Amino acid sequence: MSKEFKLTEDKLVASIIERANIRANAGFLTYGDTMEDATKPTKDWITDAQEELWDAIVYLEKLKTLINDPDT
Repeated sequence: MSKEFKLTEDKLVASIIERANIRANAGFLTYGDTMEDATKPTKDWITDAQEELWDAIVYLEKLKTLINDPDT
C-alpha cells in the first residue's frame, strides 16, 4: 500500500479504500466510464448486485468447507 495514501489510521480500512480505488480505475479502463457516469435500467443494477452477492455466498460456503476440512 502506498505510504502517501492515508485517509484513516486503520490499516484495514485504508487497504479496502486503496483496493476500491484500484478497482475503480481498472473498471474505467475496461468500460470507459466511472460508476457515477454509468447508466442502465434500475432492474439491471439490482440484478448485478444480486449476482455479486450470490458469488460472495459461494465464496463463503467454500471457506466454510475449508474450515471444516481437517486437511486444510
